[in-house]
Amino acid sequence: MKRFAARGFLAALLIAGAGAALAENAAAEPRGKIVSYGRYEIVETGRPEKAERTVAGEVKPVETRRLIEQTDQIVGLLGNTFGFEVDLEGLPPGPVNLVVRTIHPPLTNADTGKTMTVSEYDWPVAGRSKVYFGFTFDYRWEIAEGVWTKQLVHDGKVIAEKTFKVVVPLN
Repeated sequence: MKRFAARGFLAALLIAGAGAALAENAAAEPRGKIVSYGRYEIVETGRPEKAERTVAGEVKPVETRRLIEQTDQIVGLLGNTFGFEVDLEGLPPGPVNLVVRTIHPPLTNADTGKTMTVSEYDWPVAGRSKVYFGFTFDYRWEIAEGVWTKQLVHDGKVIAEKTFKVVVPLN
């Protein structure tokens, strides 16, 4: 009987240790916690960078941003910017390459004829607090009513996601 009880105790210790190890690994899993989202006012910096996996073919770095309104409903007008700020956790130290993905209704670039429903680009991120990712309607052909989902991807896994509803006003 004592031998059985000792084996049970040993098994319980092993299970508890495995559970603690799993909890530690889960805590270390990369994730993004969205701290604000909605319509932003931005100031762009530098020159546009090529981004072949986006319908526009480029991305524009942002120097500063200011949240105008926390909302997940966006009016589709030229110049409107929407997105989110995220606290990143569980990533290795130093700059980390993330994929910024936008799933959107079909958009057709008026210059190239290219149509896409998913645009994405690689973006190196050094910071971990209130990191901003957004989208600006720079061209009329970018404005499409429907559900738009912004995702941050690290090593093939979505670590943050926010869905917006874009509404196009009647003229």
